[in-house]
Amino acid sequence: MRKRNILLLATAFLTLLAAVAAAGAAQTCHGNAPAPPTARFAVISDPHFYDTTLGTTGSAFEAYLAQDRKMIRESEAILNSAIIKILAKKPDFVIVSGDLTKDGEKSSHQKFARRMALLEAAGIKVYVCPGNHDVNNPDAFAYDGDTETPVPNVSPQEFKAIYRNFGYKEALDRDPASLSYLVEPVKGLWVLSIDSCKYEDNLTNGYPETGGAIRPATMAWIQNKVADAQRAGKTIIAFMHHGVTEHYTGQSIAFPDYVVDDWKTVSQTLADSGLRLVFTGHYHANDITRTVRDDGGPTLFDVETGSLVTYPSPIRMVSLQNGQASLHTENVTSIKYDTGGVPFPQYAKSYLYDGLLGIALHTLLYDYGLPQPVAEAYAPYVANAFMAHYAGDEQITPEAAAFISALLGSGNPTAVYMGQMVASLWTDLPPADTCGLLDLADVVQTPAAGDLNGDGKVDAADTCLMLFHINQPADVLPAADLNSDGMITMLDIWEMARLRTRPVWKLH
Repeated sequence: MRKRNILLLATAFLTLLAAVAAAGAAQTCHGNAPAPPTARFAVISDPHFYDTTLGTTGSAFEAYLAQDRKMIRESEAILNSAIIKILAKKPDFVIVSGDLTKDGEKSSHQKFARRMALLEAAGIKVYVCPGNHDVNNPDAFAYDGDTETPVPNVSPQEFKAIYRNFGYKEALDRDPASLSYLVEPVKGLWVLSIDSCKYEDNLTNGYPETGGAIRPATMAWIQNKVADAQRAGKTIIAFMHHGVTEHYTGQSIAFPDYVVDDWKTVSQTLADSGLRLVFTGHYHANDITRTVRDDGGPTLFDVETGSLVTYPSPIRMVSLQNGQASLHTENVTSIKYDTGGVPFPQYAKSYLYDGLLGIALHTLLYDYGLPQPVAEAYAPYVANAFMAHYAGDEQITPEAAAFISALLGSGNPTAVYMGQMVASLWTDLPPADTCGLLDLADVVQTPAAGDLNGDGKVDAADTCLMLFHINQPADVLPAADLNSDGMITMLDIWEMARLRTRPVWKLH
């Protein structure tokens, strides 16, 4: 019976992956945005700007790059190209959702602020929020050979001073409990910059805290500002560094520091207050998800923008009008930097893949304890899954589907978990990531039975959510327990198949 269940699980997963791929292939980006927008703005995230005079050679700097493969040497050139693209688009304003610098070096902050001043000089307003790398960071170093030397970082007060012209000076209000503030860049539009970082104890602890949270006092302040906006007839949106929803199933289990603490409560509280749209960063992926509510409560869209120093180096362009947000993504495609004659997109893609491959191999060997030959065989599949998620609008490949099916059918708990995670990375939760139209209307709907992600359909994406929680108690995902027996099992999978509103695609 156990082998039969494993076979059924693997077969069901192959079927849903094929369905997700077919659905993804059919997605198109419609550029027919209606009439003049209320506002046009650009979003960049995680530029990780680095003052290269602090050193870019030697074993100490190479060791840093090996454990976190961001294009740090190239960060200035990439930012310069992004600024040129934004200047050509002439948006009303730009938001930068955190991790402005490599590791909070004061000189990096100062130079980044000077780059943002170029946009301001062209009449394009700029608004920033801190990321986990930016404030009270004890990892602010200069590099020389095999030596790393501490350099000045910035305190919260210094952060506000350096970025005085990029939000704080023109703020309608500031949160006394954090670096959050409220601005009105365009008449009728309020923008909340939310500080979700935990930097208070960084210097005492000797390391920067990666995770994030919204302080209780800050949440009360946010709720008050949203209520003020509603009373004043203003549209209100927000941006912050950490995610407020999972961007793939199980993200909060595998990488809990990349969503805010108690993210389900936080996202529900923000949505219930009346906030519908928040721009985030941190995970370096270009992805959009939304809250899924068992109680049919209002939706909050979490629009995550990928890092400029991580392939494909995206810039989001957003238009707001009539309760809708039209989004499309443009990537940095060329930089003034010696890439060895290789076009920048190819250079950046190879840089990311090589880095992810090394990190995946190390993780499989030392965290999962896999034998060397097995780890070497698995690592490329893990690296490719992350690359697909970073780029957005993931479409599963046949090779990845076969790999996932083999892991799910192995009967080994570690392999099954790994298969679930790789499958989750390849399974794009709605809506589309790189371009689309988001309806911000305050519509409250109760999802139909089987519609686990609340997108109005019972389809492969819902089956993926159910499979991730297979053989777990129903309280982890109550809506997946379709037969009400207290467990999420293959019986629920078969009931899901009966409820499906989109056809199951067959593998030939």
